[in-house]
Amino acid sequence: MKLPLLRGFLIFVNLFILIFIPTSSSSAINPLFSASDQAFDWRDHGYDFPVHDQGECYAGYAFAAVDAIQAAIWKKDSLKVNFSVNHAKECNWHAKNDFEGSLHTCKGGNFKMLTNLFSQEGLVLEACDPYVDDDVDCNQSCSIQYYITDWQQFSPSYSPAPIDLIKRSLIEFGPLYAQMDPNFSDFEDYSGGYVLTGGSKDPNKWSHAVLIVGWKDSAPGAWIVKNSYGSQWGDDGYFYIAYGSAGIGSSLAAASGWKKASSLNNLHFYDEAGHTRQWSISNNNYYSGKSMSKYNLQKNEIPQAIEFWTNDGGTVNFQIYDQFAGNELSDLLYQSGEIEIDFSGYHQIIIQPGFGIPEDKELFIQMEMTNRSRSHPIVIDDLGDPSNNTWYQDENGDWHPFSEMNSDAAIRLRTIVLPDNLNQQIFLPIIQH
Repeated sequence: MKLPLLRGFLIFVNLFILIFIPTSSSSAINPLFSASDQAFDWRDHGYDFPVHDQGECYAGYAFAAVDAIQAAIWKKDSLKVNFSVNHAKECNWHAKNDFEGSLHTCKGGNFKMLTNLFSQEGLVLEACDPYVDDDVDCNQSCSIQYYITDWQQFSPSYSPAPIDLIKRSLIEFGPLYAQMDPNFSDFEDYSGGYVLTGGSKDPNKWSHAVLIVGWKDSAPGAWIVKNSYGSQWGDDGYFYIAYGSAGIGSSLAAASGWKKASSLNNLHFYDEAGHTRQWSISNNNYYSGKSMSKYNLQKNEIPQAIEFWTNDGGTVNFQIYDQFAGNELSDLLYQSGEIEIDFSGYHQIIIQPGFGIPEDKELFIQMEMTNRSRSHPIVIDDLGDPSNNTWYQDENGDWHPFSEMNSDAAIRLRTIVLPDNLNQQIFLPIIQH
């Protein structure tokens, strides 16, 4: 096969996979397991990723987050991939910007700040960037393997999830990220063989992240949990902790969608630091609001999906316009209709085929979010540099730039960038229909 023909064939295969094979998502519940079972442990069903030791670095959040993603991919795709914890703790926005007063690297962190990294840039292999229990520079030479498209947080940082929700989420998504209080004597000195109880009820103390892998209901009912203190600690690195103790189950979260990295993939965004704050448009409307972002596409770029953050479950509606002038949006190109969001988190909505691409390649994406129970429905980034390309709509229907608040809306656009030498007359009809 001649080289140009081979190159064209490989491009076609890559495009076919990227466009027509759906993003993996952990949504199917295994009928062999049930949240009503008296006991359940993912280790009895093949989960055997190694226990690691975080050493003198407060990097439990990075170990638990990476473990949760590896477990989700293993459960859904039957693949075992070992991602770099070091890349997670050193290459996220907070770490690279050394944001004063912020959690990062060996000062601790959370899954949300790492999801920002995993969605913007992606995950790399542990073999390329091995763990170091110290604050070191970000290694930017590793090849991206996967990126995250969906992440769900089932409970806030200040409240543990209900027992039944934890069990159902374990069955559906696999081992789960959670936070707890690690600063009580029984935990530090735990040698295994019994169920831990106690710990602080103050959410400010729930600073250590772990991986819940199962439960047992026999008294006292307890979660089965993987720690990152090494395999010599506890029960070969695991422990049992009573339901409701030490804040276990707070910040409960799982990756629910991902995709293998591709050179054709591109993500447009202005929320460099991700979800750093949530906001309401007025004192009269705490639960719904509209925001908007403008994006300019390259000539060979095809919109594929809208990605966005939420701080609650609820409903979302997207509209894409070609024009924004005189405080008015016009020339509607696409509308999603009302979409249910189950939990707070990071989400992807696929843009349906047939979407018309304007000649000037300028798009305005409007997002209307209505929260189910929490106030402040508009998620923003108030830490990164403001772009002057995002807006919010006030209660009178007027649009105002978020740059006036030194912020940006957290609305993103994922696209496919076609190679310059690709015959678009052949491929555009395939993509759009």
